[in-house]
Amino acid sequence: MKNLVTGCVGFIGSNLVEYLLNKGIEVIGIDIDKSREHLLPDHKNFTMIWDSIRYLDYYHETFKGVDTIYHLAAASDIARSSINPAYDLAENVVGTHVILETMRKRNIKNMIFTSTSVVYGEDAPRPTPESGIDFDPTSQYGASKCCVESFIHAYVHVYGIKAWIFRFGNVIGRNQHRGVIYDFLNKLKVNPKELEILGDGKQIKSYVHVSDCISAMDWIPKNDGNKGVETYNLAIHDYKNVTELADILCDELGIKPKYNYTGGDRGWVGDVPIVMLDATKALSTGWKPKLNCEEAIRRTVRELSE
Repeated sequence: MKNLVTGCVGFIGSNLVEYLLNKGIEVIGIDIDKSREHLLPDHKNFTMIWDSIRYLDYYHETFKGVDTIYHLAAASDIARSSINPAYDLAENVVGTHVILETMRKRNIKNMIFTSTSVVYGEDAPRPTPESGIDFDPTSQYGASKCCVESFIHAYVHVYGIKAWIFRFGNVIGRNQHRGVIYDFLNKLKVNPKELEILGDGKQIKSYVHVSDCISAMDWIPKNDGNKGVETYNLAIHDYKNVTELADILCDELGIKPKYNYTGGDRGWVGDVPIVMLDATKALSTGWKPKLNCEEAIRRTVRELSE
């Protein structure tokens, strides 16, 4: 087996590459972030391409024998996308179209795509199911993911590929380089006596560990009987607000800082303050996450601290 992983030095991508190699699968990776080159494996079954996914077609000879593309590459900084929305359009939408064209030309039949819960917006019912919900993104990042999902559906119907779309909640764990836990740890390094918390601390989300995320991305495509395109929420039915997360993190570190809230019901422009995903469909395939929210948070604190 040979798989292509886009965004292979990203948080989830770097963990996925290691997982696939440990299963004996040959992996080709593509990414542009050389600052994270240290996360790449030194492995005989791994080939690296340093470039944007927009130029993927230039490397078409490399893809001989590839049967599955794990498409994780994306501009995913919501705060930045509000300042430079064209970047998300180029990297996420145009970049994914290049990947789909590569699949069509090279007869690659399977795509596993990492989308986001941000596509649902703020007014979706909670817990939010995958179907029967109108897209209502609150950021350019969310809008780009909506557009990409539509392109994937079109290519499935027209060209006969198969696709699995995973809408993530909050994934945390080893190699994470942004997000609330990463942010808190960096702030506490500077001043362990005080912790700034964006918003009012009441934002509620589900936190799933990256190891459970990857196990779902492996298990579900092999066990759901998909004949075209299937979409899954990837989360757990367990939630913490940001203050509770801070309490767990500080307890794990053995410190008791004073919390300072910036105010408001969200941390930044485009943030969705309450995210509760219905993961019943994913669980119905037999996938079972190993860690609850608190266990995932504690493990992540240890991993990032190391």
